[in-house]
Amino acid sequence: MITQEQLGTMTGRPVHDAEGLDIGHVERLLLDDTTGRPEWARVRSGPSGPGDVFVPLREAVLSGDHVELAVTAAAIETAPAAGAGGGDVLSVADEQTLFAHYGIRDAGEQVNADSGTGWSAMDRAQHIRDGADSTGGREGARTRLRVYDAT
Repeated sequence: MITQEQLGTMTGRPVHDAEGLDIGHVERLLLDDTTGRPEWARVRSGPSGPGDVFVPLREAVLSGDHVELAVTAAAIETAPAAGAGGGDVLSVADEQTLFAHYGIRDAGEQVNADSGTGWSAMDRAQHIRDGADSTGGREGARTRLRVYDAT
């Protein structure tokens, strides 16, 4: 797991998949707006790679000089073009699409499945999905993430 202390050193680091293949380098980090934990990295690859993609950081580790992911290059190459609109942050809908693609449970489901307690009481994304905010349930218009800023 990537720690808060390691966040400041991650931008620009090489990224390797679960099998040790070089995927590219960290361009941007996205943190969960509720917990502050790193959730996603936007990775920029070389000319022969998949281009700019979002990869999950939930089970990633900082290993020496690179970030080691828990997903394979094959999964990264076939990932949906979430956030392709040029935005720096994933919408709730984009994030749900990526969770499904990578086989990751939503953090709210993973931490506490009981409605109204623990995580779910703080989960802003659930309110968006339920339409209890000003977007009227339009998940594509909101996010539960924020860009990491080292300053």
